[in-house]
Amino acid sequence: MPATDDVLKQANNISEKENFFSEGLVNSSVTYFFPLKNDIFFLFKYYAIPLRENNEHLKEMHSDKQRIFNYYNSINYHEFEGQQIFSDAEKFVDFRSFALEYTQHGFSNVRQYIHQSGKYFVDAGCGSVAFKEYIFLAEGFDCRICVDISAKALMQAQKNLAKYNQHGIFICADITNLPLKENIADAVISQHVLFHVQKKLQLTAMKEMLRIAKPETKIAIVYDWFYHSLLMNLTLGPFQLYRIVRHYAGKVYARIFKKNKLYFYAHSRKWFYKNNPGKKMDIYVWRSINKHFSDIYIHEKLGGRKLINYIRKMEKKYPEKMGRIGEYPVIVIEK
Repeated sequence: MPATDDVLKQANNISEKENFFSEGLVNSSVTYFFPLKNDIFFLFKYYAIPLRENNEHLKEMHSDKQRIFNYYNSINYHEFEGQQIFSDAEKFVDFRSFALEYTQHGFSNVRQYIHQSGKYFVDAGCGSVAFKEYIFLAEGFDCRICVDISAKALMQAQKNLAKYNQHGIFICADITNLPLKENIADAVISQHVLFHVQKKLQLTAMKEMLRIAKPETKIAIVYDWFYHSLLMNLTLGPFQLYRIVRHYAGKVYARIFKKNKLYFYAHSRKWFYKNNPGKKMDIYVWRSINKHFSDIYIHEKLGGRKLINYIRKMEKKYPEKMGRIGEYPVIVIEK
């Protein structure tokens, strides 16, 4: 509920910044104040201001979550086609001009699996809503609700959506505890986010996305199979083995030296089918190849265009099969 003037005064006194907070929310027991700044609702517990003593425990985070929080609040951005995108995007996205059409097709691929219109379109772990194809996913909806753990990313999302006059509500929160009512969303997407959630909490995040969706609504999760991808294991061979070894070495390094290395954990298809929180689950292809495959095999002067066209043809003809064996699936769960 909205904070009263007395609560705002108390929150400003605690922060030791006079009139710093002019709006915000409080929980039902009026024990925590959650700021509203720059049109962003700060509902992630880290930003909560305790209104009573001995309530600082909310700022404590598990080390894996702390790594994600630190990483995305420290990362820089650069411009691509007028949009602000993560500075590390080139590690994961093929921006070469002859491959860009395939890349952009992947960005918009989710739309066919969700409702096309409605009131609320929830983007769980929205980041900066970096590419225009991501923005167009919410066309036909009255409002896009952007939820992300990073306030910095939400500020960039505000700029990106404003360029396309798309109305948004911006909430800094954890997708394992979405601060939204049940049954409000006409569509829910989560792209390249779930595998950054702690492995034991990924099911919790899926249940939260399902909870806020209306009955019969589909949620679309873009995931990364990594070493569960048969296609990448076969085609990348020794390099894929190197990636796997480096990945696990990085986990050990981050834990021992407490580095802000980006947390990542990929469950298998079997895990998803076993833990399906909805009444139905289907797996389709988002993009079947990754940046490493592109760098090794796809070159414009060596038939790169033809190879890309062939891959896209296979994805269109066999979306479920390519989703199972490729790198990036769309996991569609129906409530």
